[in-house]
Amino acid sequence: MTKQPLIIDTDLTRDDIVAIAMLAADSSFDIRAITCCSEWFVETVQLRDSLGLDCPVCWGAMKPLFRQPTDLDIYGSIEADFDGKTHINPKDEEYPWDKIYSEAVKADGELEIITLGPVTNIAQTILRYPQIKPLIKHIFCFAGSGYKGNAAPYSEYNAYTDPDALKILFDSGSKVTMCGLDGIEACELTREDLDSIYPINEMVKSVLDAYRRNGENNIIIPAAAAAGCFINRDITPIKEFYVEVETKGSLALGQTVVDRLGKYKKVPNIKVVISSSKTGFKQSLNRISG
Repeated sequence: MTKQPLIIDTDLTRDDIVAIAMLAADSSFDIRAITCCSEWFVETVQLRDSLGLDCPVCWGAMKPLFRQPTDLDIYGSIEADFDGKTHINPKDEEYPWDKIYSEAVKADGELEIITLGPVTNIAQTILRYPQIKPLIKHIFCFAGSGYKGNAAPYSEYNAYTDPDALKILFDSGSKVTMCGLDGIEACELTREDLDSIYPINEMVKSVLDAYRRNGENNIIIPAAAAAGCFINRDITPIKEFYVEVETKGSLALGQTVVDRLGKYKKVPNIKVVISSSKTGFKQSLNRISG
């Protein structure tokens, strides 16, 4: 079976750890690189090694394109115990935008990208290498929402943190699927669901334990749920709409305006995850335990 070339872009919040473990456990993907932003480079390298992946980790953007970083902590800082030696080698020293471009050329139009955090690294790639757009098969973004927010009333955190980067991506003409907060609602897990997952990876286990310590009865692991939609696209309802990113408003900064009613009379530019399969998500989660 020919594997799908894939690059994972992350800011390594705790839900990203579960998402990356899910993608690593799926035999259909050839993970070519993990590109990261924020301050979690060393921890991303450690996660890569703990999952047995043989791919570079590339450290990129430390702040949004044109704005100051937000101090919000929506998806949870990592709480895993990162013991052990960190194996950073020459293949980890390339910038994300250079690695994404070289892998896109190498894959000859077959490269896919999944983003689990703000898309700053992806926007930087498009700005530096505008010729890359036809070379990327598809970009799947966990960002935005059709009607609800968590960083602001109508703005999801990854979109809110760097709305300019998301607008650059959405306006680029690239083939993009947006998986927002409303798209992952069906992937809510009960505590019994969570207890049925027995990961053999200690870093993933420590993250799931953190969710178990949560007092809520029902739990969403956002980036992991989005990764489940990406993995199970054959059973994930997806529709195409015109989508615009609000970059100027103070009340709705980062809102992804999905023109479901066609009021703007514009050609649809983004595919949007409408709903998700909890069954498919749980199956992908259980692959982590091998």
